Amino acid sequence: MNASFPQSRRRFLQTSTALATASALGLSGEVSAAPAIHSKHNLKALATSMSGRLILPGELGYAMAAAPNNQRYADILPIAVAMCANDKDVQLCLRWAIDHRQPFAVRSGGHNYAGFSTTKGLLIDVKAMNGITYNEKENTCTISAGVSNQDMANFFSGGFLAVPSGRCPTVGAAGLVLGGGWGFSATHAGLTCDSLKSSNIVLPNQRLVVAEDKGEYQDLFWGLRGGGGGNFGINTSFTFNLVDVSHNVTIFNILWPAQKQIELFSALQELQKNHATQISTRSKIVPSRAGTNYTMADLQVTTLGQFFGDKEAALKALEPVLKMVKPIKQDIREMQYWQARDYLITDDPNGMYDLRSSYIGEAMSPAGIETMLRWMMKWPGGSLLPENMGILFAIGGKVRDVPVDATAYPHRNANYIFEMEAAWAPIDKPEVVQKQQRWLHDYFAAMSPYVLQQSYINFPNREQPNWQRAYYGQNLDRLKRLKRKYDPANHFKFEQSIPLA
Repeated sequence: MNASFPQSRRRFLQTSTALATASALGLSGEVSAAPAIHSKHNLKALATSMSGRLILPGELGYAMAAAPNNQRYADILPIAVAMCANDKDVQLCLRWAIDHRQPFAVRSGGHNYAGFSTTKGLLIDVKAMNGITYNEKENTCTISAGVSNQDMANFFSGGFLAVPSGRCPTVGAAGLVLGGGWGFSATHAGLTCDSLKSSNIVLPNQRLVVAEDKGEYQDLFWGLRGGGGGNFGINTSFTFNLVDVSHNVTIFNILWPAQKQIELFSALQELQKNHATQISTRSKIVPSRAGTNYTMADLQVTTLGQFFGDKEAALKALEPVLKMVKPIKQDIREMQYWQARDYLITDDPNGMYDLRSSYIGEAMSPAGIETMLRWMMKWPGGSLLPENMGILFAIGGKVRDVPVDATAYPHRNANYIFEMEAAWAPIDKPEVVQKQQRWLHDYFAAMSPYVLQQSYINFPNREQPNWQRAYYGQNLDRLKRLKRKYDPANHFKFEQSIPLA
């Protein structure tokens, strides 16, 4: 395919060599603007220049490398998947895409719920960049951009240090931290982005820089903590301050029968409020069976979480909800932090799904809970058990101690993320999927009076009303100015990328 372009290939390799030389000399500055020097068909030249691997359609591993977590977007196939091995590979791939005026997307874990880590152009995948180092003197760790939640857990498990992070093992830590970073430690130790010390990032001009809370790029560092991935450049590594996890925690997993749902859901929020930094809950209402035509007798309340303390103190805290209605099941155990992390992990959502998210200020009102229950009873049906029709993720406590404008993450005024999902399987007919999607749209709209008009950027959806303000709140205008400064040509552009000021 590329035999007709020897001159383009030679010029590309010359440019690659120059870039590598500049990097070796510590001159990883801006690559000078120049006319396009590559042919759109010259992917082999890019492959030859990379330390990693460029995978083309039809080659071994392409289907696996191209597939996103959300299979709704599995038909959006790239012209190639660039499995980057190092910073230089990232620079080369970004240069290639910009020179060719090719669309591109960046992927670490592939879990972007709205499919924004898919592209018909070049998919720049950093999963192979998965190294972790620990600096004992500074009590920090540095992770490469492809590290997952599970990779971090494997590295620190059994010890007394951790980065506050998420519970889904395959989620990329890069996407997690750039959007804020919820996890079961958030109320106690803050968001993942609150522990971020610095990040290496390849800017749109292909310059590799260090963004930290001082020096030339401190404004960019502000934007990286909650401004979302894929807006300002390609992050290649992150350095975190570590938190102490030497003390035992107590996990709890409780399921109640379909009784007093409004009272129980309200009491669980009161529990969280009374122990704002000592407890972290994920509470939801779930049907006891798959199908449709749900009634109140089908809808059960459940909570999962951890208490930062011993079992005796946890039982005392949980006493009001345990006494209100006798649980069907309850598992309450004291254990080491990393054992608790393994207990709390989840791999959902996966397959084909759609979701919506908003925030709750202090607590969801009884009227809001009643509306939620009413819409759960309108579930149109499908082959899967709808386990995530209404979830409250506790995200107050320590998270609220940080000023709203201290980082780009704007939702410091909330105690919960409220999330709802629809999910389906290949056996579900198109009309069933359409009914689920209409239900989700109408349900989300019906909950509007009871929630903040805010949404979590790490739970994006393509139908989010007023998405710019919902994701970024009062920090939007500052983020737009950052976008203008660091990406004036708007190379990092997708359906919900931060617009230029």
